[in-house]
Amino acid sequence: MKKLLIFIIPLLILSCKTDKEKSELTDESAQYEMDGIIDPIEYRAEFKYGLDSIPKIIYSNMILTDEKGTVWISIKIDSTGNLEKPKIMKSENDKLNSEALRLAELIPNEWNPAELGPERTKIASIYNFPIKFDKAVKILYSE
Repeated sequence: MKKLLIFIIPLLILSCKTDKEKSELTDESAQYEMDGIIDPIEYRAEFKYGLDSIPKIIYSNMILTDEKGTVWISIKIDSTGNLEKPKIMKSENDKLNSEALRLAELIPNEWNPAELGPERTKIASIYNFPIKFDKAVKILYSE
């Protein structure tokens, strides 16, 4: 019995989130207006040219400076497939935020919206992605 408790107690401790972690999740979700977003989505939104083409668009237009870091972007795709203004979810370097938003706005408004259910009802969804400001990454994707 003691051996079983020794195994179960650490497992329970590790599986519980602290109050701080819970509040961080709440704070982050409060930053972004999630009206009309349903999750899990059965059929994700699809970019007309494929998701692989988004890094090519971003990195071929990137203007690099001495600043380095990663900026996480969130874009809402509405139920008609149109993009709303991108938002910054997380940033390692605030000096890169305006360039990241500029790059995200270059993504064409050519999406098939997410769909839900057997009737494939068109719904709004969120597409999140990082933009890494690094010369090696730029070279990799812009070729």
